[in-house]
Amino acid sequence: QGEYKQAVVSTQSTGYLNESTRTELEKRCLQVLVEQHLEIFYSEFQNLLDNDKNEDIGRMYELVYRLEGGLKHLKQLLEDHIQRVGLKAVQSCAESKDSVDPKTYVQALLDVHRKYNELVNKAFDKNSLFVQALDKACTGFINKNCVSEAANNTGKSPELLAKYCNLLLKKSSRINPEEEELESILNDVMVIFKYITEKDVFQKFYRNLLASRLVNDTSVSHDLEGSMISKLKQECGFEYTSKLQKMYTDTHTSKDLNDRFQEYCSSNPAPNESMQGFSVMVLSDGSWPYSRPSSEFNLAPELRTIHERFSAFYDKQHSGRKLSWLYNQSKGEVEWSRSKPKASHRFHCSTFQLSILFQFNHRDCLTFGELQTNTMIEKDKLDQYVKQLVGFNVLAVSGSCEKDKEILLTDTVQLNLNYSNRKIRVNLALPLKSETKQETEQAHQSVKDDRMLVIQACIVRTMKSRKQLKHALLLAEVMQQLQNFQPSVPAIKKCIGILIEKDYIERLDGENDTYQYRA
Repeated sequence: QGEYKQAVVSTQSTGYLNESTRTELEKRCLQVLVEQHLEIFYSEFQNLLDNDKNEDIGRMYELVYRLEGGLKHLKQLLEDHIQRVGLKAVQSCAESKDSVDPKTYVQALLDVHRKYNELVNKAFDKNSLFVQALDKACTGFINKNCVSEAANNTGKSPELLAKYCNLLLKKSSRINPEEEELESILNDVMVIFKYITEKDVFQKFYRNLLASRLVNDTSVSHDLEGSMISKLKQECGFEYTSKLQKMYTDTHTSKDLNDRFQEYCSSNPAPNESMQGFSVMVLSDGSWPYSRPSSEFNLAPELRTIHERFSAFYDKQHSGRKLSWLYNQSKGEVEWSRSKPKASHRFHCSTFQLSILFQFNHRDCLTFGELQTNTMIEKDKLDQYVKQLVGFNVLAVSGSCEKDKEILLTDTVQLNLNYSNRKIRVNLALPLKSETKQETEQAHQSVKDDRMLVIQACIVRTMKSRKQLKHALLLAEVMQQLQNFQPSVPAIKKCIGILIEKDYIERLDGENDTYQYRA
């Protein structure tokens, strides 16, 4: 084919052609040597794609692009090919696995994009038609594939992409890559993000995971966290990242607040007060994905003094503000010490676990009912926390402690005085399995609820400016304005019905397909 291409190109040599006949002769050569063989070209093009013959593909492109409309079929063939390869790549990384690994999944998507992005840049000289084919194909297989179908959820790709970002930006026991390398990987992540159609799902999961990293101080780099937020802002705008930016700012504000509190306690010391390791993060209400506690909790006396002192200090610093303590996000360390120094351990615990363990400071044995009365933790949650501590061999229960059976109020819970562990520092603060599953389900449900409000707000804005609109035009306006997700027609119709009930809009008399804004 290289020789054939050379024969066609050589006809353009000005040394052999008269200027008066050159244009017509070139046109006739293209017609005879290329246009009349297009069907052969098209059938051979698929073989070249299948066998990665990029140089030959480039030669074919140089021949066909001279023909008016000749590239349209090649563009469609390339788009369909990339779509098939992408779906196959996703299927191979999802086979025989209960859950898809986010890293494997995203890498599979990136590998396909890299391969065909290079092809488009080199063989097709970045031609806009083939760039469009690449973008359309990637949008297709990234958002709808066997993984999303298995989960019956088109928001699976943004969820896995957010979890992959969490793997990159969270400290781990493995050696983390250098910042420059991570920055490059995050740029690759943004390539996939560009093709995500349900960006609000990514935002929800990314926000939840960012909150966990910031609260637990497990970010590999605060600079990288800020860099990633800037990338998202550049792609989607200020509104998309406003809450993420506020969360990031809160961490720096809290550090300054803790420094001032330390200075205050140093200049106003209290008897028997220990400030070692104490710190507080003050989170802006509405920016973080946490709700105020709905149930009561009795903080252990060992923690109450410093808790009350910080509250008083904060009230003086910020009059009119009220703190709501998120005990479910709080953690601390407690020392387990027996008579022998070698038996000393440090337990990293949640605040609920701390309050349970502090009950055994003066007694080695309590009933489950007494634990609930003293801590005021909800019975089902207390059941899980006690079973968790039993699993770590810190506590023991007299009755049945099986996972599927509840601990009775009369069952005895006692401290394991013979506890031993080779590790000095032991992490007991593992998330409850039920909470982890609920968080994922709640995130997807929260996205659905938020979408209904966003659609309603969009309809009201549109009707307020247009005053009257036909049903079809209103649907088109709403779909055009909403960029972070693709609203379904039934969802828009449902929102229209809700707004009619709320008297924001109404149907015109005698014209059921026309809506009017009510001031």
